[in-house]
Amino acid sequence: MPIFEASANDPFGLWESAPQTVSFGIGDAELDSPPPAGTVYRLNLPADFEASSAAFRSSEAAIETANAALQSVPSRLDDLTVRTQESRQKQASGVSFDVASLSPEPGPEGDLLASLADIDRGAAGESVSFGLTEDLSGAWRAAESQFEALIAQIDRDVLHFAWVETNISNQLIARTTVDWSGDAQTVWTESVNDQQIALHQRALYITTQTRNLRLRLFVTVTSGAAKMAVLMATPGGAVLALPAMYQYVIKILKQTKELQSMPGPC
Repeated sequence: MPIFEASANDPFGLWESAPQTVSFGIGDAELDSPPPAGTVYRLNLPADFEASSAAFRSSEAAIETANAALQSVPSRLDDLTVRTQESRQKQASGVSFDVASLSPEPGPEGDLLASLADIDRGAAGESVSFGLTEDLSGAWRAAESQFEALIAQIDRDVLHFAWVETNISNQLIARTTVDWSGDAQTVWTESVNDQQIALHQRALYITTQTRNLRLRLFVTVTSGAAKMAVLMATPGGAVLALPAMYQYVIKILKQTKELQSMPGPC
């Protein structure tokens, strides 16, 4: 079974995290050079071309699914904002953001509103140390750490080359460095054939799309947090809402992936 690895966390599930190692023994000084400070993407493929191609098709479909999910977020947030503002207008006080007084929202939207309410209560000095709010606060801190990891990875993408290796039957056949603009430099083993070249080119596509998806995820989260800030009573809500928004978008990505993987009607 083909294995895709990477030295950094991937929220899209296209790559498995793995220690950063170097492949040797191929007899080429350029191919034996150590990796740079950026992200290393390593593909370990079997000799069977069809099995490797099937793995790439699965990843390419996952990329399309992720892009579609991210594209849906702005309109979902617009609809949520309208519904929430309409509910707030019906409140007697019309001042505080009180999730308990709003019409219940199902799924990720409901979780997002609950998280934002938790942030508002915490900023107002209200107790958030028990029950549901305690769980939300813990989830918020975890999401904050994950969002910071995303920012750090984007920094690495911008400041450093990506390092892409394709191995077939544990034999390194190609290595490419890719900069942020997509410019690439590739070193091939002398025995490489046309099928292996095609596999490495698909590896480069997956790598480039992974980096693009990370940037799109960041933009989706930050713009979404700005939208949700209008629903919050806390000053600086757009910044405080970032972890909750990251958590919300990741839930949508997972939800979309699960729906995509469900078998169709017989």
